[in-house]
Amino acid sequence: MNGKDMCLLALISLLLLSNSSADASAREWTSADGRTLHAEFAGITGAGGAAQVRLKLASGKVVNYPVAKLSEADRKFVETALPSDPALLAAEIDKLVIAKMKESYYGLKADLKTLQENQHVSATEKAKQRAEIHREMQMCIPNEKTSDSQFMRRIYLDVAGRIPTFDEASQFLESRSPNKRSELIDELLDTQAYSMRMFNYVSDLLRVRDRLILGGGQLNAISYMEWIKESLYDDKPFNLFVKEMLTAEGTVWDNPATGYLVTDSGMRLCNLSNTFTVFLGTEITCAQCHDHPFEDVSQMQFYQLAAFMGEYESRKKVDGNPRAEVERMSAILKAAGKMPEAQRFDNRLNNIVNSQRINVYDTGRQVVALPHDYKYDNGKPNEKVAPNTYFGESVNLEEYDTPRDALASWVTSDDNPRFAINLANRLWKLAFGLGQIEPVDNIPSHLEEQAQNLELLMFLEKMVIDQGYSIKDFLRVIYNTDAYQRKAENLTPTLTQVDNGSYHFPGPILRRMSAEQIWDSLVTLTTAGPDLMVRRGAQEYRQHMRTDLTELTTLDAIEKYRNEFNQIGRTARLQEAPILVSLGEKEGEGAGGMAMMMQGSARVGGQQMVRASELQLPMPPEHFLRVFGQSDKTLIENQSTLGSTPQVMTLLNGSITNQVLTNKDAYLIREIAYGKGRKGDKIDKVFLSVLSRLPHSEEKRLANSGMRARRDREIERTDEQREIAAIGDVIWALVNTREFLFIQ
Repeated sequence: MNGKDMCLLALISLLLLSNSSADASAREWTSADGRTLHAEFAGITGAGGAAQVRLKLASGKVVNYPVAKLSEADRKFVETALPSDPALLAAEIDKLVIAKMKESYYGLKADLKTLQENQHVSATEKAKQRAEIHREMQMCIPNEKTSDSQFMRRIYLDVAGRIPTFDEASQFLESRSPNKRSELIDELLDTQAYSMRMFNYVSDLLRVRDRLILGGGQLNAISYMEWIKESLYDDKPFNLFVKEMLTAEGTVWDNPATGYLVTDSGMRLCNLSNTFTVFLGTEITCAQCHDHPFEDVSQMQFYQLAAFMGEYESRKKVDGNPRAEVERMSAILKAAGKMPEAQRFDNRLNNIVNSQRINVYDTGRQVVALPHDYKYDNGKPNEKVAPNTYFGESVNLEEYDTPRDALASWVTSDDNPRFAINLANRLWKLAFGLGQIEPVDNIPSHLEEQAQNLELLMFLEKMVIDQGYSIKDFLRVIYNTDAYQRKAENLTPTLTQVDNGSYHFPGPILRRMSAEQIWDSLVTLTTAGPDLMVRRGAQEYRQHMRTDLTELTTLDAIEKYRNEFNQIGRTARLQEAPILVSLGEKEGEGAGGMAMMMQGSARVGGQQMVRASELQLPMPPEHFLRVFGQSDKTLIENQSTLGSTPQVMTLLNGSITNQVLTNKDAYLIREIAYGKGRKGDKIDKVFLSVLSRLPHSEEKRLANSGMRARRDREIERTDEQREIAAIGDVIWALVNTREFLFIQ
């Protein structure tokens, strides 16, 4: 350990943790490359990847040394002393963001001077380049801090997936706590709304849909969905979450994690590509047919990777003779006139029994071979290949029960060069609207060529690992940064900036809400307790799929069995069946402690107004969610936030804005029209509910004028009906503004 390494002065350190539980007596310290030093432990300075251990020498001098450069044993020794306070970690992130901004700003200033002195560039071209440099310099200046109302609305949309209710907004804005922003972040991360919001995000990554097998069938995904929501609510470590999916065995109703592999049933090569895209940020699909033209992976390496999954199957023979049981029950239905004479099987019974064959298991037989048209010199067509990785550490198959166990361990390893970085990059984009590396599914081999801020990205990767892959803890830090809490950046980063890694986040990018955020915000305006209505049915589905078919010997028993199965499907889709709501306590089975305790209804103006995460996935093409860009769940992250004419027409003339939002039974209408309050505060309540802020004086004047005009036009109606119509006009107008649709 040389003096240069040890004298990294951290004069900008945030905190000295001198009351560490680690031993302060003199001991021998070892660096990662084997050099040693005898010194006392004197605390920690900095945080996350910038943390440094303070070492007191025999002379009394204290020096700092990066924790990351210590040996593994010494890193574990100081582990309990490492700062984990979100504020400290957030401050380190802000330092890295500002440092990169300064570096780029002065670099651009030098470029501007060079341009001015260049005699070989025309005046026209100089003016063009000067404007581009000035624009980029402007984006190297941190934006102002958001107002409380802007922050509140943004954090609700980003964490809870919806705008705040009137009561939630009032409570936050009226709070005088100096830490109310951090307190709100903590509060929202521990809510059911958070798991609903994150389920929308994760379901797009994993292509979660109501029927797991594409093309129909009766394999219900409700168990898989509840397992994902429970994992998110409980903050299951992401590496464990992924490992459970890659190694899952059994049926989806008994082991819901199998839903990930079942989604690509019969398509193990596609599943491998999807696994790399989602969990390693690496698109290798091209290598299935030929050496990848951009990524450093050959066709041979693709099939070697696929061989890790070459022993698993997703269809298994069912005990007994289920087809004979279907034929027997169909005969009973036919004799009772319950099915056509010419039909051999009852379709519903047949579909149920066929879905019981979906069972993930390992055969012990490797089936992956090179394609029949393989043309490279390193293999022959149809030749079997052995599992192997093409980056990171090699894998010893003898240490694992199955090849896919080995793959799961390799994918989720701390030492995998892309797993933690991919998670950090995706979550950063979730908060800021743009990843440190774009596109997020194409992390390059050489990060310095594409990362916006390589030092920051390395810090975020280390933070993910140090936090044990906790998504909540990672987001808690990000949302506490000054960078996140600044006003949105209105200037769109250019493709050149993104490609060159020269965009430095003066604030989150101005974004339009996702389809789910828009819908869930409308649910907030129309229903009381928007987070209480939840999908349930996993337990009933499990019990139904375990039914012994041989015991169904009567017409009544068979019809009951068919009808119960269909009822499970309808309940999961919230169609006419009782809707289950949560008391927010961990009782019985259910995702994230959400127990089936009450029944209720969420129909307003003929529409089922419940959170997007609790509706059918995906919704039909004509539904509001699909019109505004909800994914069809067939491709990874297939959602869209692009505007369209149908969206404009839906907001202006659609039933949601004209029959639901303005319905007398809509929560906001009912609260304002019939609720208590001072005279004149109705407009304030509408603005705070819809836009999360109070109106300006001119806005209030116009709203009052509009409400009076509407009341005057409705002279034939009752006072109550006139008031409802007037309030509805103001709500309709605000929902149709850009301010409502965008996250500032």
